[in-house]
Amino acid sequence: MIAALANNGLTQGLAEQWRFELCSSTSDGGPANGGADCTGSTGAGVAVVLPSTIDLVPDGVYKISQSLFNAVPDWLVGSDGKVLGVTVPVPDAAVADGSAKVIGDGFQFALASGGGNATAIAYLPISVATAGASDGRTAFAFALVGTANAWTTSRIPVEIFTLPLAGDAGLPAIQHVSCYGGLAVGYAEKVGACANVLGTFDFKFDQLQSIPQVQFALTDPTAILADPADTLAGALDGLFNGRGPSLSKDVLRLSLGGSSIIALTSDYGISEPVTIDWLGSRITLFPTANINGADRPNRLALPTIDLGDFDSTQILPVISIPEIEFPFGLPTVGPFTSSTPALTGATTTSATTRSVAARSVSSSTATSTTTRSQLAAVPTTTGSDDADDTPATSTTTTRTTTTSPSTSEPTTSEPSGTDTDPSDTDSADANSGENTDTDSGTDTDGTDTDGTGSTTADTSGETPVADAA
Repeated sequence: MIAALANNGLTQGLAEQWRFELCSSTSDGGPANGGADCTGSTGAGVAVVLPSTIDLVPDGVYKISQSLFNAVPDWLVGSDGKVLGVTVPVPDAAVADGSAKVIGDGFQFALASGGGNATAIAYLPISVATAGASDGRTAFAFALVGTANAWTTSRIPVEIFTLPLAGDAGLPAIQHVSCYGGLAVGYAEKVGACANVLGTFDFKFDQLQSIPQVQFALTDPTAILADPADTLAGALDGLFNGRGPSLSKDVLRLSLGGSSIIALTSDYGISEPVTIDWLGSRITLFPTANINGADRPNRLALPTIDLGDFDSTQILPVISIPEIEFPFGLPTVGPFTSSTPALTGATTTSATTRSVAARSVSSSTATSTTTRSQLAAVPTTTGSDDADDTPATSTTTTRTTTTSPSTSEPTTSEPSGTDTDPSDTDSADANSGENTDTDSGTDTDGTDTDGTGSTTADTSGETPVADAA
């Protein structure tokens, strides 16, 4: 279909009138029309050679008009050398100049103007190669199961009989190289070069920057499967912004030269720099570098420090880690931020807990001391046991008990001795009427008072106390 439209006599006649050369490939090789060569293409290829300036007036009309204006007498020519706004003498219209060649059985497009040389080669039907060159420069693109683009064209103005169109209209300059696929190579003079193998190993040389930049990258070809929406959006953005499409994401890209001098970036890992806010200032780890039109954290960049007003309340640093992306469709994690109030709250809670515990211990100690002092001050009644009782232990402990007027339970007061156990309890013996001491261990009791008010001697091995009377 394209060949039938491009190679027929009518189309070729129109192309000649507007001073450009055109050809399209056929299944057995296309024709060659001037500098447009399609003889090596058996796929879908188009080659075009344009003049350095496009004049919309057909060549037949242009030549007649040129003769008329150049025949105007000098006395009708204005002081500015123009007649009806047209500068005389009128020059010849620019003609097609250059070489555009397409080769292979894939999709190819080549454009040349102003003496440029453009060659596009694509093999296999799923391959696309485009090349454009002007002003005597050279462009070459080769693709095998992939895409390759190499463009180094200047702006081509459009006129009507030497008069520029409103708004200075024309064909824009295109300067970029891009490669992606099984095997793709591109070169554009004064622009750069690129190569890509298996959608995984990527190389790019960028001459458009103030300091030429070389890039080496390991890319992820599975990105189109794991995240098709984001990957296609990135490919379209690159296509419409002159960077070329790519269906992979960078795992690692090392860039030497350019504005960043040296950079190590990735489409995975942290998506933004890590920041540390401390005492009113900010430290930025991995500041961004602009690589191929995208801002990414530079793993090789030195940290930057933004000094601010001193903030004495920001004792603990606040660390902010952005969202972390992973390849192969794994879910992202983050972002993470350490919070100064949270850390301060934890410290305060711990200190408060220790303070409450200390007050509790102090209160318990004071209560115990007070209770013992009060009990020691209560008058006691003692009885005596036989003088020849032998103590069970070598330590003598005296226990005095009194019966409270309001209760039948005895109150016991212990002076300093071996046993200071406040948990001793006595119970009345139902047969003998005596209190039986239930204290365990090496505890030695003094005298107990039973519920009838009589005083008896405890024979549990304690040394008897002499009757105070």
